[in-house]
Amino acid sequence: MPCPNLSAAVRLVGTLALAAIAGCGKGSAPAEEKAPPATVKWEGPVQGALEEWTELFGTTVPVADRVARVTAPVEGRVQAVFSDAGDKPVAEGQRVEKGTVLVQLDPTVVQAALAKAEAAQQVLKEEERQAQFAVDLAAAEVERIRQLQQTDSAGPGGRPLVSPADRFKADVALKDAQSKLQAAGNRLAAGTKEQESLRAQLKLHTLTAPIAGRVGRLQVVRGQTLSVGAPVADVVDLDEQIDVLCFVPPGQVGKLKIGQPARTGGFDSPPGTIEAEGAIVFIAEQAEPETGNFAVKVRFANADAHLRANRVLRIRALTAPGKECLNIKESAVQEDDEQPTVVIVTGVKTGTNADGKEETTGVARRMRVVLGMRDRTLHQVEIVRLEDPEKDPAKKWVGEVKDALFVVEGGQGLQTGDAVKLEADED
Repeated sequence: MPCPNLSAAVRLVGTLALAAIAGCGKGSAPAEEKAPPATVKWEGPVQGALEEWTELFGTTVPVADRVARVTAPVEGRVQAVFSDAGDKPVAEGQRVEKGTVLVQLDPTVVQAALAKAEAAQQVLKEEERQAQFAVDLAAAEVERIRQLQQTDSAGPGGRPLVSPADRFKADVALKDAQSKLQAAGNRLAAGTKEQESLRAQLKLHTLTAPIAGRVGRLQVVRGQTLSVGAPVADVVDLDEQIDVLCFVPPGQVGKLKIGQPARTGGFDSPPGTIEAEGAIVFIAEQAEPETGNFAVKVRFANADAHLRANRVLRIRALTAPGKECLNIKESAVQEDDEQPTVVIVTGVKTGTNADGKEETTGVARRMRVVLGMRDRTLHQVEIVRLEDPEKDPAKKWVGEVKDALFVVEGGQGLQTGDAVKLEADED
């Protein structure tokens, strides 16, 4: 029979052992670690003037009245290229004056036709002289008959010196001579017009620069036979002005107006990289049927910029003039949600960290923000007011916007209550 005192002792030892094990387990549980503060940069808002610019993409093109395309107005064979009447050579890319000869087509056929017309004109002149002689002769005959009628002495029943039939024949002969003279004069005038036409055709065989400008690439060679309308060369004048042709979406074209200032360069261009300044000169009333965008032309001064045609260019137009306002950096605004938000820092204090270095810390607070004008050139945005999403009135933020500290770097993902510390500037 077992001893009751021994069983009690065994149970007591087991209970103490379990208690010891339990106590040991409680002592080894890790304490909850506090998250280190997030390293951010913050700064206060500034008071300054902001301008609203709209960025456009376009292609440089010559001004409409400063570009010309030389084409063959008649069919012909190229006889000479780039040489004027004085045999002064003209090179591709050279600036030429209006009327400078670029290409000469072979005028042999037209010259032969003109020589034939000039010879025929001499014949017509002689025919006109002959017709004039015939008129003079017929007029003299009419006058002779008239005088005979006046001196007719035949009495009643006598025979007259001139019969009515002779008088009629003389009158008709005069009219016939006058008609032939008129016809000869008309043929002479027609010959003159024909010569003018041939001389005009002869001029068409000499292809000249329609405007003053620089000659582009020549597209013909000597001996080549050109058809009517064949391109020869372009003459472009970009020395003073150049246009940028943009196609603007409907939602953006409403901000643009004729005369608004414009500059070359996009929002991310380095400061001071302005190539040229200009203004909007054309906004289409009708959208392009293929894209639904509107054509907009911006004209720039090109005397110093020396922009070339058919170059893709980013420009920006001033759609709202400068305005003094309280503004912050664009990087402080987060627009992932329907309403933009910012992170401000409260409870800022400066102390010494575990490494013995001075450290500035604070507490993050996410706020809704109402924005105004956005200057994409300075990368600043106007801040109108802050709205605290906190529903408890006792916990709402009650500070002033001008005194707030906005996180401009490292604020992505921060929520209200997160600990933050100011990133130290490296020396």
